[in-house]
Amino acid sequence: MSDSLGELAQALNDLYRLSGSARFHEQTVAATGVVVSRSGLRFLSLVADTGPVSASRLAAGLDLSQPTASRVLQSLENEGLVTRRADDKDGRVSHYLVTPKGRRALERVHGYHVDTLTDALADVDPRRREALAAAVTELVQRLHREDVSTRRTA
Repeated sequence: MSDSLGELAQALNDLYRLSGSARFHEQTVAATGVVVSRSGLRFLSLVADTGPVSASRLAAGLDLSQPTASRVLQSLENEGLVTRRADDKDGRVSHYLVTPKGRRALERVHGYHVDTLTDALADVDPRRREALAAAVTELVQRLHREDVSTRRTA
């Protein structure tokens, strides 16, 4: 493995830990007033990104048990951030959608994250910021395209 790819992998690990840390979440809650657990915020974002989605599909995508996913979704529903509706074809299946309140919450969190990046990169040349954004966006797209079953393990 090249040194630069090793450094990239380490930086991504550090970023993942930072973004999922209790401290960062507490700062986000304090700044936005969006009082949702870390798991709840992750689920809310995923429901917003995927559209109507079942608890079992979310659980599979996040490698969680279906009861765990259902509990998080129930909490979000109780807070008015998502709503549940029965599947048109199979009434035993429910799909979750983000409510307007949930969208506003996500917009506040996103705005805070943009402000955080703005502060962190304030002294970086605008062209360099654009290059960083393009590189990270491309990396995420490439990783999403990868078939997990074809990846080599370390």
